[in-house]
Amino acid sequence: MKTILILGAGIEQAIAIKLAKEKGLKVVAVDGNPKAPGLKIADVGINADIKDVEAMIKIGKKYKVDGVMTHAVEIPQVVAKVAKALNLPGLDPEVAERATNKLKRIKCLTKHGVPCPRFETAKTVEEAKRKAEKIGFPCVFKPIDNAGARGVIKVRNKDEIERAYKEAISFSKFNFVLIEEYLEGHELSTEAFVIGDEIYHTSFDDRNYKNKEKYFPYFVEDGGDLPTELSEQEINKVKVVIEKAIKALGINFGAAKGDIVIDEEGPKILEMAARTSGGFFCSVQTPVHNGIQILNPLISISVGNKIDRNDLRPRYSKPSIERYIMSKPGIIKSITGIEEAAKVPGIVFLKMFDEYKKNSLIPKTVGNISKIGVIIGTGKTKEIAIKNTERAVAMVKVEIIGDTYV
Repeated sequence: MKTILILGAGIEQAIAIKLAKEKGLKVVAVDGNPKAPGLKIADVGINADIKDVEAMIKIGKKYKVDGVMTHAVEIPQVVAKVAKALNLPGLDPEVAERATNKLKRIKCLTKHGVPCPRFETAKTVEEAKRKAEKIGFPCVFKPIDNAGARGVIKVRNKDEIERAYKEAISFSKFNFVLIEEYLEGHELSTEAFVIGDEIYHTSFDDRNYKNKEKYFPYFVEDGGDLPTELSEQEINKVKVVIEKAIKALGINFGAAKGDIVIDEEGPKILEMAARTSGGFFCSVQTPVHNGIQILNPLISISVGNKIDRNDLRPRYSKPSIERYIMSKPGIIKSITGIEEAAKVPGIVFLKMFDEYKKNSLIPKTVGNISKIGVIIGTGKTKEIAIKNTERAVAMVKVEIIGDTYV
């Protein structure tokens, strides 16, 4: 029996833990939260900081693991360093770092001619004002080292720069922020699987940003729609840009998660990360849509096992719609309608996030956090699937005590 070390054991990582056990692997799971659900189902559950590389290496040695991976966590550089130290399959740590650090990534993409936003960096508010005017308004302020759109802020004019700069840098360990050109157009979440020079495109999801103005200046995605409304010709153009980005960054092992904007000039890369996507996009929504469960081949190659390429090819195509259960900030008094929502025709997945229960605090929405649940639905047509899913979301009622938040 081979042993796999899985870094992270939250509700999303629990899916990977279950799949690994179904493959006959012994699972050692680690999470900083002692109550993480995956720790209970793993063969060995350990409460520790998954970003502590040396500690993860010690755990790997202790349990003589045959592979290491994570799912939906922005730590590919940690996984890569642990794999290298233990002589296990994985990405080169330099590649993982290049695909994670936003500045290194966009510099690499620009250098290799991959279409992406124009960018600048700024260490002070005054420098940010000069650089933002150089980029042009609107523009986007980003921390270099965060995920989930936390600290990512749209800036419309010079008057909004100081606040945006201070907030963006508060989410970062670096002393400067990234300023990018704001791109307007059709937005996609994409996922690909890479084995050496082979690239398998597994999903093209139309991102749902219908409530952009509601959450301004933050970027809050409310799920997405499969299949994409793009034509085959348009998808092929997207594939070319994705493959160019993957090769430029040097990603040659595992997942490659992309965020794409298609403007009047064509597809452009917003993000290209060397990891699986979160939000149940790759682990639930995509399998419902086309039968591809990307975690299966990822688990296999992580422990050095062969994979069946057919597992990376679509077996069918049906609508798969994802929407989040959102709430205004405050203290939760009650949540009702969950059982009724789960019974709506076409609903295949409903998950309320463990941290949001009675008397818990829903923080102010400042990115792709503060979502209290997710629903995925399907139907005979895409329109019916959207109707089913959004009807279910509307049935979940969250009662808030006051408007207190942090």
